Amino acid sequence: MVIVTGWWLFIRHDIYPASILVEPGDRFHNVVVKLHDREIVNSPWFFSKAGIIIGLDRHIIPGRYDFKKRISNFEIMRKLWKGDIAVLSVTIPEGYSLKQISALIHQKCGTNPERFDSLVRDSAYLSNLGINAGFAEGYLFPETYRFQWGVTAHEAIETMAAHLFQRMNDELLERGWELGYNLDDILTMASIVESEGSHADEFPVIASVYRNRLEIDMKLQADPTVIYGMGGLDRDLMIKDYQFSSTYNTYMHKGLPPTPICSPGMNAIMAILYPDSTDFYYFVADGNGRHVFNKTYQGHLRDIRRIKKQSR
Repeated sequence: MVIVTGWWLFIRHDIYPASILVEPGDRFHNVVVKLHDREIVNSPWFFSKAGIIIGLDRHIIPGRYDFKKRISNFEIMRKLWKGDIAVLSVTIPEGYSLKQISALIHQKCGTNPERFDSLVRDSAYLSNLGINAGFAEGYLFPETYRFQWGVTAHEAIETMAAHLFQRMNDELLERGWELGYNLDDILTMASIVESEGSHADEFPVIASVYRNRLEIDMKLQADPTVIYGMGGLDRDLMIKDYQFSSTYNTYMHKGLPPTPICSPGMNAIMAILYPDSTDFYYFVADGNGRHVFNKTYQGHLRDIRRIKKQSR
C-alpha cells in the first residue's frame, strides 16, 4: 500500500495546459472536483484523502492556478499549499479611462470592479496616495504590469498610481510649474491630447493648439471632453451633443475640464510640457488618422469643406 501510495503521489502524468479558479469560500471538495473536471487530477478520491491527511483541506489560498505539461499529484498539492497563484502580464493601453481599466483588471485578474470603482472615487483614500484631485482619472499610469490573479483593487490602484509618480519626476514637475501647470493640469491636458491624436509625432502640435487657446482665453472646444461628459459614445458626435450640459463640455465652459478624461502616456505628457511653437488655433481630422492645422477660423472652415469633398 505504501509503495502504491508513493507511486501515485510522485509519478508524473501528462496533462493539457489547464487552469482552475479557487474562489474565497470554496471547500476542498469543490477544489478537487475542479481539478478532476479539468483532467488535472485523475483519482479524486485518493487526492482528497491525501489532501486531508496533510491538512491541505484547511490551507488552500484562493486564486487562479495554472497547470501544464507533466506534473505529479505531489506537485499539484505543493502548488496549492504554497499558494502558487498565476502571475499575469496586464497591459493598460494609453488613453484608457478608469471605466476601461476597471473592466480590464476584472477580466484579466478577477479584481472586484465594484470595489475598484469605489476606491477611485474615495478622496480620503486617494489623498493618502498623493492624489488630491478627489478622483483617480488620469492618475493610473498606462503600462504593462505583473499582477497575481485575484489582485485586490487596493494593490492594483496603488501600483499604478505609484508608477505615475515615479515617472513624473521633479524635473518634469518643475517644467510644468514654468508653464503655469500643476500635476492635475498636466494630466488633464495630456489626456485630451491623448484622446485627440493617433500619432505621437502630432502630439506636440495638438498640444500647441490647446496652449494657444488657453493663452487667449479661448474655449478649448475638445470633442473628447464632450464625449467623456456624456459617459462615452459608440457613435460620432452630432450637433446637438455640443449642447449637452456637463462640466466636461469644453464647448460650453472655458478652461480645463474638472479632471483628466483618460490615462495619458508619456508621449502626451511630454507634448504638454514641451509643445511645438506654432500659431495654430484650429485643427480637423483628415479622415486618415491625422490632422490638418490652421491659424484662422476661415482657413479651418476651408479645410473642413475640402476634407468633406475628398471623402465624398
